Parts: sequence; structure tokens; C-alpha cells
Amino acid sequence: MIDIGHTANGDIDLQAGDILYAESIGQHQRDILLADKGHYKESPETGVGALEYMNDNEPDRLLRSIRKEFTRDGMKVSKVSLDNVVAEYEESNG
Repeated sequence: MIDIGHTANGDIDLQAGDILYAESIGQHQRDILLADKGHYKESPETGVGALEYMNDNEPDRLLRSIRKEFTRDGMKVSKVSLDNVVAEYEESNG
């Protein structure tokens, strides 16, 4: 999926002096991971709220939430673990 490119801080990438278009799956995944429920007005149920799981003793709840939210956003999730997530958008969604 191609979208407006972001920097590592989440700002729009204007490094070349203009808006840069780039592969955006990683950006979308980061946004969903960091967003809490209600963060997006047009889609209030979207978001994992990963920071809320920082002191959680059950990482399975975080992994389940990641899989659920990525699937809801149209991604096919192949693997979810604490150190890696493998998910790509379905062909018809891009």
C-alpha cells in the first residue's frame, strides 16, 4: 500500500523538499499499535493501545489484541510474537 511517507517520529517526510510517497504498511501497523480506542473519530474501535500493556503480566492479551486489530484493518496476519509481527494487506484492500 502506497501512502504519504512518515519519518521515524511519525511526522510527514518532507526530506526531499516535497511530500514523499512510500510503502506504508509499517506506518499503518505502528499507528494501530500506538492508538488507543477512541483515538480516531471516524473509527473509534480501532487501536491496540500497546502502551497500556507495558506492565501486564500476560503478553497473550497484547498479542491477541494486535492480531484482532490488524485483521479488522484488512491485514492477513501470519505471525504475532513479542519480537515480530508478520502481516500484509489483502490484495483487494490495497
